[in-house]
Amino acid sequence: MSRLLPDMVSQIRWCGLTRVLVTADSVLAEHWSAGIQSRRVVAQDTLESMEPLALQAAMTAVISQLPSTDWQRIEIYLADQHVHLMLLPAIQQSGQANALSGAELQAYARAILLKTYGEAAVQWPLRMQDVLQSHASLLATTPVLQNIAAKTLVAPRKYLQLSVQPYACALWAHTRLPADGTIVSAEPHMLRLLQLQQGEITHVASLVSDLAEVDSMAAWLLRERTLLGVQASACYWLSEPACEPVAAVGRRLSQHLAGRLTWKNLYSANAITSLWQEVAYVA
Repeated sequence: MSRLLPDMVSQIRWCGLTRVLVTADSVLAEHWSAGIQSRRVVAQDTLESMEPLALQAAMTAVISQLPSTDWQRIEIYLADQHVHLMLLPAIQQSGQANALSGAELQAYARAILLKTYGEAAVQWPLRMQDVLQSHASLLATTPVLQNIAAKTLVAPRKYLQLSVQPYACALWAHTRLPADGTIVSAEPHMLRLLQLQQGEITHVASLVSDLAEVDSMAAWLLRERTLLGVQASACYWLSEPACEPVAAVGRRLSQHLAGRLTWKNLYSANAITSLWQEVAYVA
């Protein structure tokens, strides 16, 4: 299937790398210097609120703790309540001749956001999955980034490449997803659910929860699958390879649901971030 809101930045080797994970209440970052014997440096700061100015302040504090180098790429991943994911209904019915222009498509997506979230969504930045207009597509919007340019978040640091994207979308984009089934992944304080049918997205949902509350997570997952009528489809627990904190959540959930659904583990092709141990410590 198509990559979900892919980061179009190509990978550059032999340069420094800074990865930032923005959770509901903190900003964490890890930096690897360029070269063969790369050294990992970790920094973190508290995120005081969900407002853009709070994010800018926390980002500035974290970036200032990391080594300064021009020869690096910077990747920022937004998790938790900072990202709203929804399914954008198909625009074109079969048989219609003319597709919407890029500007018209943006206007359509904005209208859906305004209908769902009200006038507050007027300036929320948004991205859409690149699929045919005759199919439903994934829409992601990030209120915390309104009126903030990506380059402003890391100023005054210089870089070769800079990308900002939802953590869940990065995880999906780096994974060979099955054509059919329920994909479940964990973020700090949240579960994400993606339902696929014949390679297309049919449903997306989120649950804000303490990841230790297995009962509520299991009940939510069973309820979502029942409402969709997909109880017979497999359920995939998606995580980064060697990410033990998330794997542990998946094991507890699978044990709780044993006998009630077909459970399979699924791993992304490569790690998105290795900050999960620090996330667990902060939490």
